[in-house]
Amino acid sequence: MTDGSAAGRASRPTGGLAAVLVAAAVWGTTGTATHFAPGVPAFVFGAVTFGFGGAVLAATTGRGAVRAVTGPGARGWVVLGAVSLVVYAVAFYAALAGAGVALGTTLAIGSSPLFAGLVEWAADARRVTRRWVVATLVSVAGMVVVTLARSEASGTGPLLLGLGSALLAGLTYATYSWAVARGMGAARVAPPVAGPAALPGRSDPAVVGAGARAVVGAGARGVVGAVFGLAAVPLVVLAVVAGRDALTVGANWPVFVYLALVPTVLGHSLYAVGLRSVTASVATLLSLFEPVVAAVLAVVVVGEHLGTAGWAGIALVVAGLALLAMPGRVATSR
Repeated sequence: MTDGSAAGRASRPTGGLAAVLVAAAVWGTTGTATHFAPGVPAFVFGAVTFGFGGAVLAATTGRGAVRAVTGPGARGWVVLGAVSLVVYAVAFYAALAGAGVALGTTLAIGSSPLFAGLVEWAADARRVTRRWVVATLVSVAGMVVVTLARSEASGTGPLLLGLGSALLAGLTYATYSWAVARGMGAARVAPPVAGPAALPGRSDPAVVGAGARAVVGAGARGVVGAVFGLAAVPLVVLAVVAGRDALTVGANWPVFVYLALVPTVLGHSLYAVGLRSVTASVATLLSLFEPVVAAVLAVVVVGEHLGTAGWAGIALVVAGLALLAMPGRVATSR
């Protein structure tokens, strides 16, 4: 094996980490964006972001999304990812209403890497590493501090329902990440070619190669596009039926378009690229960079105050992410 091949493999985890971090940074702009559309219910933002944005993402992936849905390899993972995404979009905003912004966000986002590690342990028999555990605890602790420092709002709904919704959001986000990662893995495997070309000693490289390209063509973006395309159907209906008053206000549409195209289409495309080379547990942990970006933008753009405790929380999150990004098997083990 050449040194160039080894170097190529070594660079992929680094590229995957960078892609997830950029995706998290993009997602961190959503809160600031919603500031420019006051009065819009929170669930409408969620439905528009994942509904309309998901439809656009599915359309941009085109045949790749169709292959991911119709192909036998990734279809089940696509359905699981879509269901998880729909439940997450609803559960997250129910958590904010019931438990409040601080506690609801903390539990939903903070629990996702823990759930991701548990899902991989239960379904894939993948052992979590000490470094992952320590990095998770440090980053989650920092995120808790950041969230509590930013938010002064309290929930108005039933607290227990809000807490349960937050944990459900964390679980479904972790399940979405895991399903997408597994779906992309399944899409890379070519199905057996039927007919004489599949008989021993009679494999036609052209036929086999065409079959492999047909499945691999779904690719990472194809699987993500299929997941978001399926999830978009009920979410678009929710946005149109329950959020029609907000949709008729022309001043809201620049924000809606931004949320649909940048955090959803761009952000989740980058996240899919990252999932090619890092595990779902690592990816969800890296996504904790999102509240850091959101906090900084809230101070610089919106004018919110972030005291010493908030900046200390940001330092903890960065420290946890730095620990995870250090060279080692935690980011690359499969």
